[in-house]
Amino acid sequence: MEQLLYSKLENLTKLKDEFINSSKRLIEAGNKNIYSLDLFAGAVNNRAISLLQGFVSLAKENNYLSAIPLIRIQLDNGLRFFASTLVTDSDEFFSHFLNGKAIKDFHDTKGNKLSDNYLVSSLEKHFTGVRKLYKDTSGYIHLSDNHLFATTNISKEKKDRMIEIRIGNYDVYSLESKIDFTQTMIEVCKLVLIIVEQWKYEKENISRRPSP
Repeated sequence: MEQLLYSKLENLTKLKDEFINSSKRLIEAGNKNIYSLDLFAGAVNNRAISLLQGFVSLAKENNYLSAIPLIRIQLDNGLRFFASTLVTDSDEFFSHFLNGKAIKDFHDTKGNKLSDNYLVSSLEKHFTGVRKLYKDTSGYIHLSDNHLFATTNISKEKKDRMIEIRIGNYDVYSLESKIDFTQTMIEVCKLVLIIVEQWKYEKENISRRPSP
């Protein structure tokens, strides 16, 4: 089981090259013309690499309490780029983002604000399970029962119930859980890649359109 965990962490590390190659493909697509979404995609891919490397580093230190929230942040990474596919004018969307304005205050083609809940519901239509993943991993962002149970062991016996509290002990998850968390991070990284790669196809379609 330990070898399986090590193997998955290695596979996660290798995804760095996938994000680098993705950015190369985006730049070269559409006759190598550069659009605002190329810059946005570059930021997403670069952040994705930092997040996956951060997860691996923390996991190798058995600090999964700090590593798990990065899954949720990586999902957020994908949601932000997915938002750009729902708007009428991607350049205006990028300008809004570039000026430091919240994406949740921008509207999609139907007039809906691009809130996290709306983005999650919209992405769920394409990738079943995103809503549950978002909800489950959000529980590791804010202080919740997940953190309580990571430090507190309460016996099931009501009589003379014992409570064990562990402080400063990072290694609180089972090996099976660590494997599951790592595999989830891998899947979320792949999801981000799929979302970002959609821009490549759109960019190529733009290049094929006749000039006005």
